[in-house]
Amino acid sequence: MRQFLLSICLLALVSCQSSRTALNTTQQNIEFTILQINDVYEISPLEGGKAGGLARVATVKKQLLAENPNTIAVLAGDFLSPSFIGTLKDEAGERIAGMQMVETLNAMGLDYATFGNHEFDLSDPAVLQKRIDASQFEYTTCNALRINGDKKEPFTQKINGVDRPIPSYLIREFSNGKGQSLKVGFIGVVLPFARQDYLHYEDVTESFRSTYNEVKDKADIVVGITHLDVVEDRQLAADVPGVALFIGGHDHTEMNHYVERTVITKADANAKTAYIHRFTYNPPSKMVQIQSSVKKIDDSIADEPSTQKVVDKWQSKVDQLMSEMGFDPNRKVLQLSQPLICKEALVRTQPTNYGQLTALAMSAAIPGADVYLLNSGSMRLDDNLSNVVTEYDVLRTFPFGGSIVKMQIPGIRLQQLLDTGLKTNIGDGGYLQQIRAVASSGGYLISGKELEKEKMYTIVLPQFLAKGREQNLEFLGEYTFQETAELDMYDSKVTNDIRNIVIAYFKQLKQY
Repeated sequence: MRQFLLSICLLALVSCQSSRTALNTTQQNIEFTILQINDVYEISPLEGGKAGGLARVATVKKQLLAENPNTIAVLAGDFLSPSFIGTLKDEAGERIAGMQMVETLNAMGLDYATFGNHEFDLSDPAVLQKRIDASQFEYTTCNALRINGDKKEPFTQKINGVDRPIPSYLIREFSNGKGQSLKVGFIGVVLPFARQDYLHYEDVTESFRSTYNEVKDKADIVVGITHLDVVEDRQLAADVPGVALFIGGHDHTEMNHYVERTVITKADANAKTAYIHRFTYNPPSKMVQIQSSVKKIDDSIADEPSTQKVVDKWQSKVDQLMSEMGFDPNRKVLQLSQPLICKEALVRTQPTNYGQLTALAMSAAIPGADVYLLNSGSMRLDDNLSNVVTEYDVLRTFPFGGSIVKMQIPGIRLQQLLDTGLKTNIGDGGYLQQIRAVASSGGYLISGKELEKEKMYTIVLPQFLAKGREQNLEFLGEYTFQETAELDMYDSKVTNDIRNIVIAYFKQLKQY
């Protein structure tokens, strides 16, 4: 089993005593371990079973507990949404919406979590509350509040039958079995990205700073659980010095950074990797050392049985529904030599190969149009695909499905559509992935010719977009569109749904 070691020596020295003093008092050291994951939307392994899987993470935690009972698992946000499973409904007709994640994380033995922006994809605060209350792990956030009438209050979590405010920080005590102990403070924070009527954000830096100032005298070590992009993490570490470690999320790619005495780490999304942080604290010198390693979560790690039992329960629901829909979750449709890029931060701000391939699939389904485009918000994967693409991967990319349609609009409206979708909506779900329109000094080239404002153009787009249901693109609803239930692709009839279209195109493409 290959591990990637990050050599971290002195991280926090809050005493002027020498390292020689620490070495002479090693018997008094207190050691604890943190297992870090972040941005986990899938409970089962991905990439044909080779990468990720929460039952494997559970095995790693058990191994770490055997090594040191002072071991906890922490998740740095984004787990309740998005996922294909989350769009399904349970036996009572309630949308699953993260229920599968909570049950699996409970079985895995997660200890602490902070909110990520995707937790607030849940538009109904009652559903979010159910997921929080069902969690056997504890939450912390210093800057996300719930709006209750004219009040802004902490979210609550039901613990032992009692509703308790979710705290801005948590304190965990560890001991060495020799009568010595230390307290570790954990501060959660989330970037103000998702918007809901029930949600209010306090300023990230000011909230974190005030919370740190409150907890630093109550704890020997302070750790941040941060769901921020890496630029914000680095700035926060500089603005609020003294935090030993930022357990970070949101960026989806394994990385580590130093800012003064603070180390920032992020694991790969969907538990394809995890970070293991081994802390050693010397009470006389108050010296902290951290050794951090990146753990690849793959098929070399056995599944922990009790967690796998929960995973199997939920996966069987998915398999059954996909079968009823005519899909095989494990069927491979495309071999990859390079990743398909679908991270939200990228697919909503720039053309990506996955977006381009989707538009090309649309052109194979309805040939002859001038421009093919889709709203990037329809691509809900928020991850990259590597090695192989399965039918399940396509469904989790487009969990809501939907047909594509043909529409004619005048050039002046096409220019408005492109300007809005490529400029105004950048960063939002209304940002367009498209082919056939090329920006030029005069506006846009369509099939190599300057866009003519009076000319009628044929475009192909998702029905959702054609109905004017996307932000700032409501004017599209003024135009009629043509829709057919089945499409001819490669001498076969394909049901008009973006998932079927992409799968058919990928099967024909075979390799990318």
